[in-house]
Order: sequence, then structure tokens, then C-alpha cells
Amino acid sequence: HLKSPALVKILFAITFWLLLRQHLTEQKALRLKEAVLSEVKVEEEGSEEKEEDVMKVLGNLVMAMFVKYWIYVCGGMFFFVSFEGKIVMYKIIYMMLFLFCVVLYQVHYEWWRQILKYFWMSVVVYTMLVLVLIYTYQFDSFPTLWKNATGMNDEQLKDLGLEQFSVGELFTRIFIPTSFLLVCILHLHYFHDRFLQLTDLKAIISKQDSAIYSVMIREDSEHEKEENENEKEEEEGDEEEYDEDESETEETSGNLNKWHLVIDRLTVLFLKFLECFHKLQVFVWWILELHIIKIVSSYIIWVTVKEVSLLNYAFLIAWAFALPYSQFRPLASSVCTVWTCVIIICKMFYQLESINTANFSVNCTMPNTTVKPEVLSESLLYRKPIDPTEWVGLKKSYPLLVYLRNNLLMLAILAFEVTIYRHQEYYRCRNNLTAPDTKTIFHDITRLHLDDGVISCLKYFINYFFYKFGLESCFLLSVNVIGQRMDFYAMIHAFALIVVLYRRRRKAIAEVWPKYCCFLACIITFQYFMCIGIPPAPCKDYPWRNPNSNFNSNIIKWLYFPDFIQRPNPVFLVYDFMLLLCASLQRQTFEDENKAAVRIMAGDNVEICMNLDAASFSQHNPVPDFIHCRSYLDMGKVIMFSYLFWFVLTIIFITGTTRISIFCMGYLIACFYFLLFGGDLLLKPIRSILRYWDWLIAYNVFVITMKNVLSIGACGYIGSLIKNSCWVIQIFSLSCTVKGYEIPSNKDSECKIPSGEAGIIWDSICFAFLLLQRRVFMSYYFLHVVADIKASQILASRGAELFQATIVKAVKARIEEEKKSMDQLKRQMDRIKARQQKYKKGKERVLSMNQEASEGQAIQKEDDDDDDGEADKEKAKGKKKQWWRPWVDHASMVRSGDYYLFETDSEEEEEDEKKEEEEPPKRSAFQFVYQAWITDPKTALRQRRKEKKKIEKEGRRRRKGSGDVSIDVEGEDREEPAKKKSDGPDNIIKRIYNILKFTWVLFLATIDSFTAWLNSISREHIDISTVLRIERCMLTREIKKSTLDDLDGPEPIPKTNMPSYSALDGIAEPPPSYSKVVSLELLPLDDSQDDSSDKNQMMVSPDENQSIKLEDSILPPLTHELTASDLLVNKMFKDEELDESEKFYADQPRFLLLIYALYNTLVARSEMVCYFVIILNHMISASMITLVLPILIFLWAMLSVPRPSKRFWMTAIVYTEVAIVIKYFFQFGFFPWNANVEIKKDKPDHPPNIIGIDKKEGYVHYDLVQLLALFFHRSILKCHGLWDDEDGGDNISSKDDSDDELAESDRRGSSDSLTSVNLATSVESIHVHFPEQQAAVRRKSSSSGSQLSHRSSHSSHRSKRGTYYKSEWEFGFSILELCFCETRGQRKKKDGLGRHRLSSNCKTICTQLTQQGREMQSCKSKLTLQVYVPIKQFFYNLIHPDYSAVTDVYVLMFLADTVDFIIIVFGFGAFGKHSAAADITSSLSEDQVPQAFLVMVLIQFGTMVVDRALYLRKTVMGKVIFQVILVFGIHFWMFFILPIVTERKFSKNTVAQLWYFVKCVYFGLSAYQIRCGYPTRVLGNFLTKSYNYVNLFLFQGFRLVPFLTELRAVMDWVWTDTTLSLSSWICVEDIYAHIFILKCWRESEKRYPQPRGQKKKKAVKYGMGGMIIVLLICIVWFPLLFMSLIKSVAGVTNKPLDVSITITLGGYQPIFTMSAQQSQLRNMTGKEYSDFLRKFKDNSALQFLENYGKEDITVAQLEGSSNSLWTISPPSRKNMIKELKANDSDFSLVISWSVQRNLSLGAKAEIASDKVSLSLPINTRIKIAEMMEQSSSSNLVTLEEVYPHYIKAPSDSVAKPIKQLLRKSKDENITVSLSKNTVSGNESDLREWWVLNQTYKHLDKDRTRLELIVFSDKVSPPSLGFLAGYGIMGLYASVVLVIGKFVREFFSGISHSIMFEELPNVDRILKLCTDIFLVRETGELELEEDLYAKLIFLYRSPETMIKWTREKTN
Repeated sequence: HLKSPALVKILFAITFWLLLRQHLTEQKALRLKEAVLSEVKVEEEGSEEKEEDVMKVLGNLVMAMFVKYWIYVCGGMFFFVSFEGKIVMYKIIYMMLFLFCVVLYQVHYEWWRQILKYFWMSVVVYTMLVLVLIYTYQFDSFPTLWKNATGMNDEQLKDLGLEQFSVGELFTRIFIPTSFLLVCILHLHYFHDRFLQLTDLKAIISKQDSAIYSVMIREDSEHEKEENENEKEEEEGDEEEYDEDESETEETSGNLNKWHLVIDRLTVLFLKFLECFHKLQVFVWWILELHIIKIVSSYIIWVTVKEVSLLNYAFLIAWAFALPYSQFRPLASSVCTVWTCVIIICKMFYQLESINTANFSVNCTMPNTTVKPEVLSESLLYRKPIDPTEWVGLKKSYPLLVYLRNNLLMLAILAFEVTIYRHQEYYRCRNNLTAPDTKTIFHDITRLHLDDGVISCLKYFINYFFYKFGLESCFLLSVNVIGQRMDFYAMIHAFALIVVLYRRRRKAIAEVWPKYCCFLACIITFQYFMCIGIPPAPCKDYPWRNPNSNFNSNIIKWLYFPDFIQRPNPVFLVYDFMLLLCASLQRQTFEDENKAAVRIMAGDNVEICMNLDAASFSQHNPVPDFIHCRSYLDMGKVIMFSYLFWFVLTIIFITGTTRISIFCMGYLIACFYFLLFGGDLLLKPIRSILRYWDWLIAYNVFVITMKNVLSIGACGYIGSLIKNSCWVIQIFSLSCTVKGYEIPSNKDSECKIPSGEAGIIWDSICFAFLLLQRRVFMSYYFLHVVADIKASQILASRGAELFQATIVKAVKARIEEEKKSMDQLKRQMDRIKARQQKYKKGKERVLSMNQEASEGQAIQKEDDDDDDGEADKEKAKGKKKQWWRPWVDHASMVRSGDYYLFETDSEEEEEDEKKEEEEPPKRSAFQFVYQAWITDPKTALRQRRKEKKKIEKEGRRRRKGSGDVSIDVEGEDREEPAKKKSDGPDNIIKRIYNILKFTWVLFLATIDSFTAWLNSISREHIDISTVLRIERCMLTREIKKSTLDDLDGPEPIPKTNMPSYSALDGIAEPPPSYSKVVSLELLPLDDSQDDSSDKNQMMVSPDENQSIKLEDSILPPLTHELTASDLLVNKMFKDEELDESEKFYADQPRFLLLIYALYNTLVARSEMVCYFVIILNHMISASMITLVLPILIFLWAMLSVPRPSKRFWMTAIVYTEVAIVIKYFFQFGFFPWNANVEIKKDKPDHPPNIIGIDKKEGYVHYDLVQLLALFFHRSILKCHGLWDDEDGGDNISSKDDSDDELAESDRRGSSDSLTSVNLATSVESIHVHFPEQQAAVRRKSSSSGSQLSHRSSHSSHRSKRGTYYKSEWEFGFSILELCFCETRGQRKKKDGLGRHRLSSNCKTICTQLTQQGREMQSCKSKLTLQVYVPIKQFFYNLIHPDYSAVTDVYVLMFLADTVDFIIIVFGFGAFGKHSAAADITSSLSEDQVPQAFLVMVLIQFGTMVVDRALYLRKTVMGKVIFQVILVFGIHFWMFFILPIVTERKFSKNTVAQLWYFVKCVYFGLSAYQIRCGYPTRVLGNFLTKSYNYVNLFLFQGFRLVPFLTELRAVMDWVWTDTTLSLSSWICVEDIYAHIFILKCWRESEKRYPQPRGQKKKKAVKYGMGGMIIVLLICIVWFPLLFMSLIKSVAGVTNKPLDVSITITLGGYQPIFTMSAQQSQLRNMTGKEYSDFLRKFKDNSALQFLENYGKEDITVAQLEGSSNSLWTISPPSRKNMIKELKANDSDFSLVISWSVQRNLSLGAKAEIASDKVSLSLPINTRIKIAEMMEQSSSSNLVTLEEVYPHYIKAPSDSVAKPIKQLLRKSKDENITVSLSKNTVSGNESDLREWWVLNQTYKHLDKDRTRLELIVFSDKVSPPSLGFLAGYGIMGLYASVVLVIGKFVREFFSGISHSIMFEELPNVDRILKLCTDIFLVRETGELELEEDLYAKLIFLYRSPETMIKWTREKTN
């Protein structure tokens, strides 16, 4: 016992002496060091320093870290000590010490630093005291001593922390305080003093540039130098690298230098990393400084909301008022810090075990009330005993740390807040910095940088977003509160919002904002008080839970009353707090925006002047113009300021349609109003715009408020509303959107509550966008948009002019081309005839000398050859006289071709050669691929690079002149050595790299090609929009200049390209000379003009010598008005912004250019998008409402020339809007047919379904898309000046007249005369150029286009008539219109022709017609005229167009019809009632043609034939009638008759929808054909328009279709005027087709040339040749392969349907018959099959099983008892027994079986059967005989080796047993027994049957039954049955020989066709064919004969053919 303590004491003693010795040694060493130190020399230090340097630096770093962060270790130890184990008093005191320290740190920093040392000392002393007390309390007598001294019991001493422990426990108890003590002592001894120095904010020396920074700067400069040098080197070597990727670099420097460089670089990188890290640190501290107040307040409010209690009320009050009143924020932080410490201490005290909650808990008794007991049991009062302290905020909880987590975190965040402020102060003092003026992230970004670019803009908004949009954010958060809560307080918020918004102006709102903030603070405080409620301890319930009160839980929740059953949801206060926080920040913003410093940095928030007229340009605009998009930021601005308005209207529309309620109807109406009149609204003064917009916002807020007010009904009183007032629910769409309310289920009731519909989410989104758009209106940027809109309005018809000019140019060019072609042909034929005459003359002289007269005539003819008009007539007469001459009739004519016919062709070719050579086009992606294919990817890439460089050099040369020659040579020289270098072999990696690179370049080339193609499609549109953009820019510039001029005084404006005039005179049309400003020269004509007006004239024409003189106004100076592309070529107007914009767009990356191209294509075809959407909407809705627009499209819009009118688009828009309103109105639930929607929604004959007013989901989605598409199109038309192209011709009013008079008065002077001259000249010029009646061309124009009419001879005066007075207009105009048959564009013109030109003759006609009109008016109704006349006029203009921009889309129409035909054939089931499930092939195979199919096919085919006839006869009239009939007929059939016939809605009939859509495409093409007119030349085939592979293969495919070519040829011959017979016609067609194919091949050879002397590639040989070889081999062996594979690969298992067995003994009555069907025929499972296979080991068996799968094996399980009684007669029975017992005779057993299959699956016989006969051994026979003789059921007899277990069932009729599978090649044994029983014990009624059982079975071994396993052979599938039926020999005879013959013909006849196949150049033959078509179309039938003769002779004469197909030589 004594050893242990003695050892311990000795150990302690040794330790003590060791420590003492160490201490003394250290003291002695110190004294020695001091003595020696003075003698030590300096030099010695130097050597040591280097070694110790690194260690010192590391030591200092570690020390600095400890000084800075050790205090956190100490703080952490406080938590260890306080919260380890259970809570006792001494731990609470630790916590109190810690909290005291933190509080002091937070409240007063200097005091904290002063007492810190004493604090740590006190902690050390206290810890020692605790340790001593705990340790001493372990002594045995101490507990009693403590009890006596303090008078406490054990429990209370335990709470103090005094308790006796075991040794292990004691160690842990003492270990933690001891380690804490150690940590504190370390801090005091080593780190405390330096920590105080570190944290002294006052005594900070400014930071010197530390070593690390100086090193960094030095390294940086070196690094930069190196980088610059490297860059130079890289640049020099760049081109070589670009050409040759394989260039390699050699190592020049040693390894040492390399490593040195690496270490240098790494050092620099490390220093840079440190610098970046430092910057990041500074940035994070700054961010925290900005936002810590938000983090602190948000966290504190979150804690108070999560723990609702009285103690937490202090936090909420403090921050609710500290946020708006920022001066109280430091105080709030301090109060919260102190208070949270108090709460922590209280909570810790409450955990002491001596406090027992059971002592003061209260139990409340449940009262007798009408409230249900289960509801009351949920109440806080009656649920469990009430702890009164819980209401205050205290409760028992374990573990304590989790319970205190929120308070401790709060404390930490509050401490962190002051730390941040102090850190920033310290940092700024140390670096001599001042705090920034504005609280921003990017200090260098100000308002000036906003327009610099996207990045600067983003930075600006990161800095100042709240400064700019804080107010809107507050409004949105207010709406968020309303939407999230939807209760009484939300309603109060709504009213507060209304009060604030009512002030409208920002200044006024700023005045009431402090009051609003105070209101928010008060309301949140009051609501928290409601959440706390009254204490539950007194057991008093709230008055609204009184039995007599009329409140339910829903109402109490809505009113947000305190309640014990359903407590108010405190989370709602988080939304209120977010609003309060935002409002407080906004209050600060209102104060900031009055400070000059902030306004300079952030820009001012002053609103734009309300009285500013946005449409006038005169005000100075402080922001740059962005309309022309010179950067991505400008694009963003355009989207924001131009398009946001329309997007907002879309949002309003969606808001209106998401719910069906009376409020949402208002949104729809507002949306439609703004959509229709928004464009005009934007041009009004800002005050007017805002008045409308603010009304809309007011309505939006009113709806939000009303929804909130009505939510008391939707959430509170919903039960009674469902019972009594369902209509209220439906009208207001009441539905409770806030969770937590008890809503009754309405499954049974008839009143449906709207479900799945948002509360005010869409209203809030709408509110947000309305506010944003309001800000847009208030912005200076918006003024630029308005200026652009104004300019667009002035140019409203300019686009139409340019569009018209393009059409006129195209028409004119076409007519010129045809005329030229005809003239050339005639000249050529005249020459040929002259030669022919000479030739004949000579021939006749030789033949006979008695034909003098005729020779004279021939000579006469020859002499007259040179004359023009008269000579032709004479020739004609001569021919008529000579009708009897033998070579003049048709037959001899077409065969009279001769060599002289080909002698004139060289002259034409000379004309062709005059054309300049065009520069070769850029290579397409396909050519690039081809080049890579014939060479290799690398060569192709190199070639491409060379081409690029060449193009660039050409461009440079064009720009600079010829200064680049020397550079060029250098470049070529440089490439040579590089080539030599790269000639080495490529390794695999390089090859792969080249291929990848090639693929990427190919991909880019494809994108480029696709982009170019898209741009070419929309080229005309792009040109027009470019011209308009330039003109708008000119207009705005001029207007701005002119208005500035008016302000500054009259100075001449240099460089203006158009006359200046004021935009404020109210005339929305350009000055008279304006529309000519870029198309004609304006020359001063009046001498009185001064210099300044001279400068305003414009010289644009490229030809300077050209001028216009008044006297020769008849001469044509211009053949047509300049088109957009002409104007762009001659562009004179220069503008920096436009140039920058063009440059910006040109420099975009490929993918963006592709997107722009796609967008341009969409814009150019926007009307097609509208049509498509309208048709799609109708296909999906399929109702009468949507039917109107498609019909209008096909019969009005698509037939309008040149494009649909403004009236059509307005009709479509208004109609769509009305349709939406009607649909919307009928969605309300109170209409009777909306009661049972589900039942009737699919009935096609239900009237609401037919009309389109049925209630359904998504009823309006497609209408919205349609509306958007229409408005998108309208905006494009307005933007491109195509909106006002009709000049109001349809609705002329007095306003137009006055406008004309104004314009007239404006046109006095030079411009008047000038314009009229221009017009006159253009009119006349066109008359001169268009002498032919057919080629009628007229220029339609809005402002000043010339009128071109083919009726010029008698309508030139009439077209210049003026506008009539009102009285004449009232009655006479419609009749005038009818009689004059003039187009709308002629009714009224602003073209400056002037009313004074109206001749007296015209006036008399007018008055007469007016009188006639008055007479007609008396007899006819006005209405009829108003409707009938314009319609008649419309169709008259259509059939008799003024100009014909002919086109040929017949083939596309034919294609559409063909597709429809195919749809009918393959989907005919959709067109009949019960044929939906039927299959066309089965119907036809049964020779039954369904009626629906027949009717549709015949009608379809009929229309195709009629269409072709109309096309060939070119009758537009017939086509119009056909179109009208078809449109009405098909729509009536598809939408009314077909749904009723098929009993399926059209919208559910996919095939019909598809058919209809294709038909719509056909209608569109038809309309286009009608609009443009039929072509005069119907050229062969549309596929022959261009010569490439696509056309070639499509054309050959077209020719392969049986009967198509023949049918087409015959139809063409029937309906075309021609002299040729049918065979000759087909001959020409055949030649043309053959020549076209040759032309395609020749073109492709040119496009993809193959170099000379290059062998064919292996890929080609093996690809093409190998395929042919394989194909031929396959054909030869096809029958064998087919017959063997068809069953094994594609075969179908024909499973048995019935398996029967019969067993007979010795020819007597069968003893056993049984059959297995259905369930008795089963397949093996996977496991059974694998077990089955395992039993066979024999090779022959395995080989047999190889051919069969699991699915081919069927197990027939036949029941053991025979299914028929054994009814043998007694004599036979005796004989049988006798025979069985006889020894000498044989007795046989016969087993027969049959297998029945499905014959239709391809089996040759339905039943396969067979039998086996065996002789029974004697002993078996005796046993059977004995069994038969016994009277009762007897024993079993075994028949050995009799039963065939396995049967094979092939497709024929024999089912053989399978010997290979038998065990030991023996059949199976079976047992037989004869069962007997008697009926009701009567011996005479004995019944017998045999029972058989198989001894060995695979499945169900214990059952009494026979098992037969049937192996079924596969049969060929039914689809290939017809081939399989031929057999092998049949296939050889039929298929192989036929194909062989065909292939032999292909390979053998080639030599005979070389003459016609290998023609080098077929252009001349092709032209000859097209000439035949041309002369045929123009009616020159004699010429047709001549040319046909020429063609025939050409094919008869090989010599001529060779000459005629030579390549053209240069």
C-alpha cells in the first residue's frame, strides 16, 4: 500500500530539481552572453545571417500568426469549459466572464483593451480557484464541511459543480480547466503585449513599402520585359507557324539556364498570387463593410421569428426602428449585444437541475363549448401542462449548445460587425486612405462610363442599381408582402402602397417616404406583439373563441389575430422585414441623391420634364444615340427601349388570360387598347404617355388590392359561398392561394373552385414590368426611340416605293430579256431563210430551167431581205400564195433541215464573248470537301489559306493601290522552303490533327455557306432596310440641324444631302423632293434662289454629265426608278455612326452572323410567319371563330397586289382581339354548357365546339402567338415603310384632302416644276420602253412614284385626275371606280402631278358619271354597292394586272398535291367513319375500295388535272374561280362535314390536319401564282432551272416514276398551241431531258475537276467497285441464300394449336384418345429449357437442337385418363382377350398423332400427322388380357419402348418422330390400366376407360399424363411469303435472269451511244431546245417548225453535231 505514494512523491521531487537546475543554467548563460556581446565583431555575423535568415523569417511568420489568432483559441476554450458535460454554476460564471469580455469589446473598444490584461488574470485566478475547489471536494470529509458551512443539500451543491467523482471522471473534469489555464497563461506571457500593440488603432505608423512589395515590383518589370521580347519573337515566327504546323524548335540554352528561368517564373507567379490574394482580402472586407448591417439585422429578425417570445421582442423593436433611423443603429447593436448576453445567462440558469418546471406548471380544464373537442384538444391551453416561462422565452432543452446556438451566433455576428468597422479603420489609417464617398464596388466607374460598353454598364449597375431602381424594388417587395400573405395586414400594406403611388412624382414620394418607413416599423412591431399574444398561464381564452362569436379558424388566420389553436404565422413578418429593410435603404438613397458628390458619381435621379414633347427633336439630349447599334450595349438598349413596350403588353395579355375573372378582362381590354394605339401614343408628350400608363398601373394595383380584399371570401367564408353564391366565386375567380387554410373539398358539389391558378403572381410580374416601362418613358434614351419612330412615320411609304421599284426593274428586265431573245431568234431565222432561198435558187436552176417566175420571186425576196416591217408582210403574202409548194407543207418542212441552218451561229457567240469574265465565285463547302478527298486534308487547308490570303491581298490592293507587290513576292518566297520542310512523312498524330482541323474548317465553311445563302434569300429586304436606315438617319440629322439652326440663327449648313425643313409643322409626310433625294439629281431651276438653298441641293447620280432639261422632258433619262441595291451602290451620304454600326455588324463572330441571317430571313418572310400561325391556330382550334381568317388569307391577303393591304392586317388584328374577348367571356363557369365539359368536349356536333366557345385549358395560347406574330409583322411593315403603301385609297376623307392642299402649297417654286418634270419623264420613258400590250408595267407609289400603265395611250390623262369634292365622293366614287376599272393606288395620289392637270374632258366625264351614280343610288341600295363594287374591283384588278411580275410555281403546287395524294392513300382511314382501324392493303386485296378513299382520290386527281390544264392555258380568270371554289369547298368539307361523318373532332384527326396543312401550302402557292400571273414561257420542267447534282438526281427520279413523264407530255401537248405532232413533241422532250442530264454532268465536272494522270483512289475502287461485285454475287446466289436464311433469320414460329394422340390395340376400338389445347400446350421457361438441354450429351442430338430455339419447342401435356369411354361390344371383347392370349399370332399396338397449325402463317398443310405400329410381346399381352377379365379397377401394365417422346412438325403434312433425342435410341415406356365404375351400384351400367401414364417425363413428373414434345419448324414471314412460294428454281428463273438481262443491257450497249453521250459542250443544243419553247409560247409557230427541223437535222448529221458541241474557245 505504501509503495505507490512513495514512488509518486519521488517522481515529483526529481522533476522539481531538474527544473530548478535548468533555470539556474539559463540564468548563468544569459550573464555570460551579455559579457561577451560587447567584444564580438561585426564580420562574424554576416556569414551566419544567411543561414539563419530563412529560419528567422519562418519563426517571425509563425509568431505573428500566434499573436493575431491565439486569442481565438482562448475564446474557443471558454466554450469547451462551459458546455462540456451538464450545466453547473461554475461553468455559468465562465460564460458570464466570456460574455462580459465580448460585450465590452462591442460597446467600448478602448476600455476593452485597457482591462484585457486584468480580465485574463482574473480568468486564470478563477480557474485555479475552481480547480482547487473541485480537487479538495474529493476529500472524504469535505462534502459534510460544505453542507454545514452553506446549509445546502447535495442537489444544490451539484448545481454549484461540487460533486465527488471516480478517478477517471475526475481526470476529465480537471483536464479541460487545466488546459484552459495553460492556454490563458501562454497568452498572457507570450502574446498579450504584442496583441495590444497590434490592435492599437490610434498609434499606427503608416506602412512602408515592405520588402515583398519592392521585390514584386522589380520582378514584375523584368517579367514584362521578357514577355515583350517573347511576343516579338512569336510575332516574327507567326506566319511560318501558320503555314506549316510541323515546324520544330531546337534547344539552344543549357539545362541550368532553363531551371533558373523556371524558378524565376515560379517566384513571379507566387508573388502575383500573393498580390491577388491581398486584393481579394481587401475586396471581401469592403463587401462586408457595405452589407454587414443587412446581415446583422436579417439574422436577428430571423431568430426572433423562429423563437417567438417576450424576451425576443426587444430585438425586434430595436431593429424595426434602427433600420429606418440609421442614427440609432450603433445603439441597437449595443443593446442587442447586452440583451443577448442576458438571455444566454438566463437560459443557462434555467437548465440547472434545482429548477423543476413541474412545480409551477398549470393545467387548464376544457370548457363546455360548441367547438368540437378534437379542435379544442389542439389548443395550447388543453394540449399539455403549461410552463409559464415558455411564453417569456425560457425552456429546458438538451443539448444546451444547440438551444443557445441562435443567441451565440447573434452575439458572434454583432461582434463581427464592430470588428469589420474597426478593421477597415485600421487598414485605412495604416495605408493613409480615406473612406470612399459612395458605397460602391467599382470606385472608378461613374455615370460617365455607363455608355462605354457592356462591361462598364454592368459595373455601373452593380454599383448603383439600388440608387437607380430602389424605389421600384420597394414597390415590388410591398406587392410581394401582399401576395405572400393575402390577409388583413396585407390589405393595410396595399392601401399604404396606393397612398405612396398616388403621389406619382419621385420628389413627392420622397417627402412622404420617412412616414412610410415609420408606418412599416410600427406595423411590424404591432404584428410581433400579436404573435406573442397573452400569456396562456391564466387559462383565459381569446374572446373570438367565445361560443357566441361568429369567427372560424380561417377568419382568425386571415385577420392575423393571436390564438391558442391556430397561432399567427410569424414567418410572414420576414416579408414585412424585407420591405422595411429595402424602404430604409431607399430613405438613405433619397437623402444621398441630394448630395452633390453622389450626383456627380452616380448621376442624378431627377425626373425628365413632364411637359417635354417626346416626338420633337429640338431638345438637347444628354445621352448618346444608340439606334444604329455600334456595340452590344446599343443592341441591349434597343431591346430595352424599343421592344420592351411590346413585351410588357404581352405580359399584360398573359396576366389577363391566366385566370377567368372580371378583373382580368380589364387587363385584356387595356392590352388591346395599347396594342392598337400604342404606336401613336409613344409620339405624344411625356405627360400624356404617363397619364395613360399611370392609369394602367393604378388598375393593376387596384386589382391586387381587390384580390386581397376578396381573399377573406376565398379563404374565410368559402364554405358558405360554395353553398349559396357560386357565381361570385366564378366571376371573381376566388381561390385561396395561401397555405394553412381549411378549404372544403368540392368533389361532390356542382360549384367548382378555380384550382391551379396563381394568386397575384402574374399581377406582380405585370406590376414589375409596368414600373420598368414607366422608367423607360421617363428616360432620355427613350427620346432617341421616339425620334426614330417619327422618322419611320415620315418614311411610312418609302419602303413601298423601293419595293415597287424592285418589281418594276425585275419585270422590265424580264421583258427586255424575252424581247432580246425573240429579236435574236428572228434575226437568225431571217438570215437562215435568206441563205435557204439562195441555196434553193441554185438548186432549182440546176434541176429545171422552166421555173423563172418563182426564181424572180425568190430574187425579189432576197432583195427585200434588208427591209423591216413591210418586207415581213410581203413575205407572208408570198408564202400564202405558195401554199402548194412541196417543201412548204409541215411534214417536208420539219425534215428539210440542212447545213445552211448552222452557218449563222458564230455571230451570236461573238455577242456572248463580249460579256466580261466574272471573277470566280468563292468555293463552297462541298468543293472544299472534294478537294480534300482527291488530295488530303492538309493540302486542302493549305490551299484554302492561300485563297484567303489572295482575297485579303486583293482587298488591300483595291484599298491602297498597287503598293503591295514586293510583299507579295516575299510571301511566295517564304512558302517555298516551308513546303520542302514539310515533305517528310506524317505520323499518325499529325494526320489525326490534320483531319480534326480539316473537320473544324469544313464546319465553319458550311456555316459561312449557309449564312451566305440565307442572306441571299433576304437580300432585297436587307437592301431596303439599309436604305431606310440611312434615310432615317439623314432625316433625324437634318431635323436636328434645322431645329438647332432655328435656335442659333440662319447659317448655311455644309455637307447636307437634303433640304432642311421643320419637323414640327404637323405634316407627317416628307418634303416633295425628299423621296427623290437619293434617286434623282436635284438641280437649281430657279435663278432667284440664294447660295444657301443651292447648297441644299443634292448630287447623287453616278454619271455627272447627265442632266435633266425642261425642254426634253419626253426623252427617257431614267428607264426605272432606282431600287434599293442601286441606291446602295451609289451611296453618297456619309455618317460616322452608320459606318461604325456597319463595321460592328461585319466584325461579329460567325455564329452571331448566322443568327442575324436567320432573323433577317424571318423578318423578310414575316407575313408567312403570320399566315402559318393563323393556319396552325385554326388547325388546333378548328372552330367557326378561327375559320374566318384562313379564308381571308387565301382569298384576300395572298391575292393582294403587290402585298396585303394595311386594311387586311388591321382586320386580322381586330378580329383576333375580338375573338379572344369572346372566347374569354364564354370561359366563365356559369354558362350552362360549361357545367359538364368533360362529357361533351370530344363531340364534334356539340354547338359550342363548332362555334369555338367551349371551356378548355389553354384556350388562348395560340391566339396569343397569333396576336404577337401579327403585331411583329405590323412593326416590321412600319419600320420598313410598307405600312402606308395605299395612301388611304380605300378611305379617303376630308383630312386627306386638306393634307393634299397643304402638300400642294408646299410644292410651289422649283421643287414643284422639278418633281412634275421628273414624273413626266419617268412616265414617258416607260411608255417608250414598253410598247407591248402584254408587258404592261405600272409603278405604284405612295408619295411620288411615277404611274406606268399599259393603257397609256388612253389613260395617261385619266391617271392624273385629282381628288373629288365630298358631294361627288359620296355617290360617285364607287361607280367611278367600277367604270374606270382602276386600281386603288390610282384613286388618290400625293405625287405632285397636281389637280390643275385635270382636263376639261375628264371633268365632263366625272359630272356625267356622278349624275348616273345619283340615278343608280335611287334604285340600288348603298350597302350593296359598298360591298359588291370593291370586291368586284379587287378581282378585276387581279385578273387584269397593270404589271405582271410573272412566276412559275406550278411544280411546287403539283408537289403539294402529290403529298396530299400520298396522305390520302396511306391515311385513308381518317376520312371514313369505321375505317380508322382498317388497312388499305387488306381492303384492296379483298377487292373492296372504301368509298371515302375513292371519293378523295378521284377529287384529288381531278383537281391536279384541272390545275395542269389551267397552267398550260394560262387563264388567270379560271384559276381565280377554281381557287375560290376550292377554298370554300375544302373548308366546308374539312371542318363541317368530315368531323360529323367520322365522328371525330378535326383537332383529334391528325391525318386530316396534315392533309389540310399541305392543302394550305397549295392554296398559298396558287394565290402567289394568281397574283404574279402565269409565265409567258412555260419552260419544260422546274428541276431544269439549275444544273447541279441535286437537280440531276431529282430529275432522274422524276423520270423513273411510271406514267408520270408520259402523262405530263401528253397533257402539255393537248393544252399547248403547237405545230408538232405528239411523237415529235415527245421527241423534243426526250432530247431536252437527255441534254439537261449531260449539262448537269458537264457542270459538275467543271465544279469538281480531277487532276490529270492521277490514279483512282482505293476508296473509290473498293467503295464503288467492291459494292458492285458484292451486289452481283448476291444476285447470283440470292435464291439459295434467301431460301436458307428466310426461315432461320426472318422466320416465324408457327406454334401448334392442337395436339391429339390416339392409341389402338390390334385394330379394335381405340383404347385412348386425348388432345391438348391452349393451356395444355406450354412453352418451357428459361430454367426448364436449360435443364432440358443439359440432359443431351450425344453429338447428333446437340446438332439437331442447334436448329431450334426455346420458342420453337412446345410441350403438349395430355391428361392420362382417356377423354372417351371404352365402348367395346362383348363379342369383340372376347375375341380381343382371345387374341391377346394366343401365342402364335402377332398383336399390334398403333400410336397415331396429329398436330394442327395456323395455315395463314405460311404452313403448307394445316395438319401434320403420323403413326407408329409395334408388336406387343407375349407376357405383356397376357397381363392386358388378365386386366380385362378382372371385374374391378386393376393393376398397371407397362408397355415397354412404345411411346415416341419427341415429334418434329415441319410445314408439310408429315410429323415424324425424332430418333436422335431418344435415350439410348429407345422409345419411352408407358403404363396402362383399365378403370371401371358402376352407375348407382348397378352392375349392368358398367363404365370403363383406360388410364395411361408416361414413366419418364421432363415436366410435372408426379402427374399422371403423357408428354409429347413438339419441335415446330420456322415458316417464312407472310410479307415474304410470295417470294418463298417460288422456291429456289422459281427464283432463279424469274428474278436472277431478269436482273441479269437488265445488267447486261446496261454494260453492253455503251459503245452505240457514245456519239450522243460524250458531248463536250451541250450549251448550244440546250439553247436550241429553249428557243423552241420560247417561240412556241410567243405564238411564232412557223419558227417552231424551222427550229425543230434544225434540231432533227442536228441529230441526223454527226459532223454537224461534232462542230456544234465543241468547247467555246476564248
